[in-house]
Amino acid sequence: MFLSVMTLHILSGAMALLAGYAVILFPKGESSHKYLGRAYVGAILTLGITGTYIAILRDVPISIMNGLVLCYFVLSALNTIWQPVNRINVFDKALFVFALLLTVGFIWYSYQTTQVDDGKLGGFGIEAYLAFGSVVAFCTVADYHYIKLGGLRGRRKLVRHLWRMFFPLFMSTAAFFLGQARHLPEALQSIEFILLPVVFVILSAIYWVIKVMARKRSQAISWSQFDKE
Repeated sequence: MFLSVMTLHILSGAMALLAGYAVILFPKGESSHKYLGRAYVGAILTLGITGTYIAILRDVPISIMNGLVLCYFVLSALNTIWQPVNRINVFDKALFVFALLLTVGFIWYSYQTTQVDDGKLGGFGIEAYLAFGSVVAFCTVADYHYIKLGGLRGRRKLVRHLWRMFFPLFMSTAAFFLGQARHLPEALQSIEFILLPVVFVILSAIYWVIKVMARKRSQAISWSQFDKE
């Protein structure tokens, strides 16, 4: 059972990276972009669920939490883009509660690191828990305002979708190229090589957010192009 889950985890991780990079490069709004987006979401969900399962068995709290964080991000990104403008649904409220619980979980584990002699849980110190916890806390506040506003429209709606799709890709890219660099061929373990994909994702996210925000209202993106991405 464990071997099967681990195999699925590895395969879904590879699929998430390939589909994620392809989504960045393919023209937005075309059918290829939509199908790749769906493959990416499915791969990230599988990666997150299997990662959480493996982390529970190995007792690595940061990986337990981050597997759930991956699921939260793609689900909230998907639900945002599927919504009509200025509209929310029950899933938005459920995801807000999910984010709130994740924030509490990160706070709890951060506290737990202060109660052990070496200051680490599952090999990670308080810095890792605070870093990811801060991101999820930000999302919790953002979700609260999103619900309070009754949804978003136009550029703000697309930006919410974009960065929430990019962040799991950033996490997956960093986990593979930085976290698993020792498993790469020795010739590919140089810091320049392993940082390149991470920087590519970060710069791509910044580029698309700026591009969307720079559009004039008269040049607003047609939402039908992104429907059910």
